[in-house]
Order: sequence, then C-alpha cells, then structure tokens
Amino acid sequence: MRRALVLAFMFAALAAPAVLAQWHPAPLRPGGEDSPLIDLNAPELLQRIEAMKAEIKANGWTFEIGPNPAMQFDLEQLCGRREELLPPDAHERDYMEGEMMASAMATLPSRYIGRFTTPRDQGQCGSCWAFATIDETETAVLTRNGARLGTATSTSVTASATTPDLSEEYVLSCNPYKYSCNGGNVAFGMLVSPKGAIPESCFPYVAKKKTCRYCSNPTLTPLSSWGYLTSDTTSPTAAAIKQAIYTYGAVAAYIYADSLFQAYTGGVFNDTKKYTYTNHAIQLVGWDDATGAWLLKNSWGAAWGIDGYMWIKYGVVRVGEGAAWAVAQ
Repeated sequence: MRRALVLAFMFAALAAPAVLAQWHPAPLRPGGEDSPLIDLNAPELLQRIEAMKAEIKANGWTFEIGPNPAMQFDLEQLCGRREELLPPDAHERDYMEGEMMASAMATLPSRYIGRFTTPRDQGQCGSCWAFATIDETETAVLTRNGARLGTATSTSVTASATTPDLSEEYVLSCNPYKYSCNGGNVAFGMLVSPKGAIPESCFPYVAKKKTCRYCSNPTLTPLSSWGYLTSDTTSPTAAAIKQAIYTYGAVAAYIYADSLFQAYTGGVFNDTKKYTYTNHAIQLVGWDDATGAWLLKNSWGAAWGIDGYMWIKYGVVRVGEGAAWAVAQ
C-alpha cells in the first residue's frame, strides 16, 4: 500500500512540475531502514518510467533514463541536503581564498577531468552531505599527492584512484552539527587540523547514524583549509567552478535532484525545470565545453548513471550551488 501511495504521488508530481519546483520534502525517516524497497520490476514503476520518457521527449531533452538501483528508494530518502540545518556561522565564513582564486583565472582547457576516488553508495540514508564531504577530502589528498587525473568518455568514467578510502560514517555519526540521515550540509569544519578524517576500516559505513565510537588511535587525514567559492546558498559562475576544479581537483556542491535525475542512465542531463532550492549534495569532478556539461560524481553506487557519474548541462537544476574546495594538510 505504501509503495502504491509513493508511486501515485510521483505520477502527480510529473503532471505538475510547477508545483514540484516549490515543494519541500517532508523530514526523512531516521535511517530509512523501516522503509521497504521498491520493486524495480513493479508495473507501477515501469509505467512511471514510461511517463517520464514521454515527458523527456515532449520537452526535447536528450538524456536517457531507466530502472536503476537508486529507484528502489523513495527520492526523499536519498536527498539529504538541508539548508535549514546550517549552523549560524555558516554564512559568515571567510571566502577570500575562493574569491581570489576565482578572480585570477588562468586560461583553462575546454575539457578537463580532475582527481577523485570511485563512487560509493549511501544506501537509504540521507547522508549525501557526508559523502560529498569525504569525496572532497579524498580529492584533496589526491591533489596534494599529485595523483593522476581521472578519465571520462560519454559512456564510461575511470576514477583517479580507489584510495584513500575515508569514513563517511565518522562524519555522519560524530559531526557536532546534529546532522544525520535526516539530512545535513557539507561538514568540512570537523576535519580541519588538529582534527581529521579517519579510515573507512576504522568506522565502516552502515547507512544509519550510530554512537560515535570507532577504533582506537586512528590515523587522521586532516584538512589545512576549506572554503566556498561564494557561499553555501549561492551559485558561483561556471568559470569560477572550472578554475576551482582545475586548482583543487574537484568541488563539493549541491543540486536539486528530481525523479528524472534519480532515473538517469546516460547522455547529458538537460532537465530545464526550475527549482528554488537544492536537496542533494554531490561532487563536480570535470567539465566538457563541447557538450556544455559538468561531470558529476554521485553517491548512489556504481550502477547508477554512467558508472556512478552523470554528465549534466551547465546551470540546470541549480547544479553548483554552494560549491566548496578543500586542501589536505
């Protein structure tokens, strides 16, 4: 019954995009572990996908969608960006380094793929913010160490490395901001020296918030600094985001992930619906001016999208809002 109600709501959302663009999701159920998975072969889901394909065709969009493991979950379980949970000082951070970097732009290549680790899977917990935080921290380590660049085509992506593999569970369960599977925002502040990220093996991810208890004497991976290009709730220019990716290897950022985003399987995502806020944290790891698209790294596993990534048109669905960089000590 619950699945039928969820799918009925999603059909209604497709029929009324203007309403959807203003809708704010209800609070997530803690951990999401009480929610049954949606059957990927359920007739209701397949009908919904066909309705979305008709919407894509009617609007002249060019990306592809289909059943994928992320569609086993309600979209609200996956999208945990919560601007309302920002600590009071989040809007008061010093953005000077980001501003200076953006104002001194070098001539950039028309196509560039940065440094990043392989995608992981957040499961049915709204911890995308923790994954974006760790993704960018791992990128900072790779950039400090001069790791090789990733590679990408229209149909496949290869990460720079599989390591470091740092603990998202530590960020989820030990953050001082009361962020949880109910949502949060990037949490780099808890990783700045003398603190730091800890290895995945020290506090493995279980897709729910736990007591903050991990291995003794963990090896810390501290950040020396981090910052927004503009702020947590504003969007930098495409040129500034490119310069940050070129300089820092990648950027953590936010987006509005809708049902079409969830069902994405390939092509350049060019959904032109307008949204007034963001609901999901991701990482931008490259760009291609020939297609006018960012290479986006998600946290919904390697079976989503293109090996866990997406090509997404510059400027759509608020992609790039809150873009932030990090530097490893």
